[in-house]
Amino acid sequence: MGFFRKSPSILGVDIGTTSIKIVELEKNGKKAKLKNYGEYKTSSSKEGLMPVSTSFLSFSEDKISSIIKEILEETKIEAREANFSLPVFSSFSTVIELPLMEPEEIPGAIRFQSHQYVPVPVEEVVLDWSIIKEEDLALSENKMKVLLVAIPKDVIEKYGKIGEAVGLSIKTLELESFAQARAVIGEDKNPVLILDIGGRTTSITIVDQGFIRLCHSLDFSTFSLIEDLSQRLNISFERAEIFCKEKGLKKEIDEIAIVAPVLTSIVDKMIFGIEKAINSYLSNNPQREIEKIILLGGGALIPGISNYISNKLQKETIIGNPFLNIDYPPVLKSVLEEIGPGFATAVGLALRDFEEKK
Repeated sequence: MGFFRKSPSILGVDIGTTSIKIVELEKNGKKAKLKNYGEYKTSSSKEGLMPVSTSFLSFSEDKISSIIKEILEETKIEAREANFSLPVFSSFSTVIELPLMEPEEIPGAIRFQSHQYVPVPVEEVVLDWSIIKEEDLALSENKMKVLLVAIPKDVIEKYGKIGEAVGLSIKTLELESFAQARAVIGEDKNPVLILDIGGRTTSITIVDQGFIRLCHSLDFSTFSLIEDLSQRLNISFERAEIFCKEKGLKKEIDEIAIVAPVLTSIVDKMIFGIEKAINSYLSNNPQREIEKIILLGGGALIPGISNYISNKLQKETIIGNPFLNIDYPPVLKSVLEEIGPGFATAVGLALRDFEEKK
């Protein structure tokens, strides 16, 4: 394995549903500097690398390991310490209330009460948690809020095998929602909703006061959007994909005046899911109105989708740029702005180490 030494840089490895992305960051004064990045995409959006199924990481460890090795070799990445992502649908998370207690009492209390909240046998998962500091939020007397996360043990075991096979030391497994929040929200304490429109799934994350408050998956994706468009217009999947990427929801460039209306009717289903998530959060936090939505994932780049969501929900909607506060060569600016929404998880994972050093 070579000499033991501290890696000068850190990797963020995002195993997604249609791609695998790796970002390498190193310290540059007080800022993080982009040292390298790489991505493996499926040859066709119809062949999803990681199709959503009941079993997470449906591809074998050997297949995933070979792809990661290919990225590392082609990019000549030398770092051997990495943080890996966990998709929202592979785990369970919720905010629970506990009586105020001493820190050393919390682990026992969580283990005792976790069976009430975790939908699978507790013996099959590893529990993690963090105390939510309410600051100026109203607190119930003698209560504290805790974010509880349960990760299946077989998922952790599989990641361990992948890390070993590619020669990477896994420092942390982290939910993609946490990594994304770190990458695109930063120090903002206002309530923000992150909408990650991926190739096979869409996730909603609500962050308030710098803490994750809600994680939710939607039955919507760029794949389902293209497939619905293909069926409704009776055209090939490939042609529907071109329409989606080039025309999107912008009526002014829709020569046949039919693509945008069909897409908006499909996107409205996703917006209904967003409204439900917002209302769920507001029911417990009525004073914390969500004013901002950050779009991530490949779906964030569909022409006109950010303006459409903004108008429908009457909230500021922007496309996330995880490279905004990272140093990189100016020549990469346009490229990184284009790929940024899809690289938020990988960037946030790598940034985790810089956050811990503050």
